[in-house]
Amino acid sequence: MDFIVPVNEMLTDKITKLNNTLIPPGFHGDVRSVRIMQETLSKLIDRLGEQSSTAQNLNRVITTAEKLRNSPDLILYILKDASAKGGKGELIGLLKVGWKHLFLFDEQDKVRQVEPLCVLDFFVLPDYQRHGYGKVLFDHMLKDLNATPKELAIDGPSPKMEQFLRKNYGIQRLIRQNTNFAISPDFFTAFAETSSKSGRSTPVVTTSVGRFAAPKPQSVIANVIHGDSGYQETSNGFYRCRQMSRQDSLQHT
Repeated sequence: MDFIVPVNEMLTDKITKLNNTLIPPGFHGDVRSVRIMQETLSKLIDRLGEQSSTAQNLNRVITTAEKLRNSPDLILYILKDASAKGGKGELIGLLKVGWKHLFLFDEQDKVRQVEPLCVLDFFVLPDYQRHGYGKVLFDHMLKDLNATPKELAIDGPSPKMEQFLRKNYGIQRLIRQNTNFAISPDFFTAFAETSSKSGRSTPVVTTSVGRFAAPKPQSVIANVIHGDSGYQETSNGFYRCRQMSRQDSLQHT
């Protein structure tokens, strides 16, 4: 599908950081040209978001331009191949992150109230997989936000995402949460260190009451490692960071 504004004219950098304004850094023009650019970029983001959800076998699209517009706390990094489409450029990957207020269990089953940086969607087109593009995109985000992999909360990580974290960042296993998020065993240490440096609030241990008093679901990482995770990998998916329904979550814990 041809759009009015080629990717290379909208996006000057290999990786572009977008917020709810949907205006790429460095883009200049009058009101009409900005509107056309935003409409074009919205279509491209929506198409990439649809491909991400299809690859993950999701029943809904979790990354759209509209959701980005309505969520000032979200950040979307998009990766382009400048040489594609006859030199017009093409979007080939996305990484959506944001800060979420979460109650997370540590390995001692204590509940901690935190607001960590969360990975919400991560996808690279099938033809560009296994060529290092995913790591380039992920590393760019970490550097830009001065974050470390161990302080991230991952939304619904798939076996491919777990493999990505093991291979590239040495995170050998994840602690699954009732909220469908998963964290590194070193999450609270890393989060506290970063919070101390940045001035953010550090994790607080809270009394296990209400729904947080329920037993923590067993981690499925051992089953994932030994090939009995209960997940079905798609033929064209990349890194699945998905949101599951409560029924889905219970089926995979």
